[in-house]
Amino acid sequence: MLKFTVAELAKYKHEPLHVTETLDVKEALMTRDPEILDVSAIQLDAYISADDGDFLLSATLAGSLTVPSTRSLEPVSLPLDFSFSEVYVQADDRKDKYENGELVITMEDDELDLQAAVLDHILLSIPMQVLTPQEAAGTAMPSGEDWEVVAEDDFKALQQDEKAADSPFAKLQGLFDADSDKKD
Repeated sequence: MLKFTVAELAKYKHEPLHVTETLDVKEALMTRDPEILDVSAIQLDAYISADDGDFLLSATLAGSLTVPSTRSLEPVSLPLDFSFSEVYVQADDRKDKYENGELVITMEDDELDLQAAVLDHILLSIPMQVLTPQEAAGTAMPSGEDWEVVAEDDFKALQQDEKAADSPFAKLQGLFDADSDKKD
């Protein structure tokens, strides 16, 4: 486990604790998000330093994740290669000294759980829209018998056309145009 107590971390106020691990988090990620199809081994390279009773974490993650396409449900491999940083404090009142944009977390039971941070950031890195390379390159949408997926802009245009056709005055359109041609 990648849990460190405050007493262990306090030893690293002059030089940061360097953690390099290869993590097998497949089961944990798939439990938290059942849509995840597969997870490779995750390479973790992290530094944890003590700063006046607070702890600063800077970590880099690398690996890959397989999730379904949001359009066709085909498996899509997403490369993971990103960094994140967090500040851990022992009490809520210590959060005030940090800026609003910084991620400040209050430690529970005087422990820093690095694996929980890794899992959280991997889940947050999954984009809302995931497409296969073919789906991203083309405009073709999936379809079937009596159904099809349409783009939002196409759907709005289709709705406007239907509203115009359903109008009670739609049948009268062009009525006076024909009369004006006969008078000339």
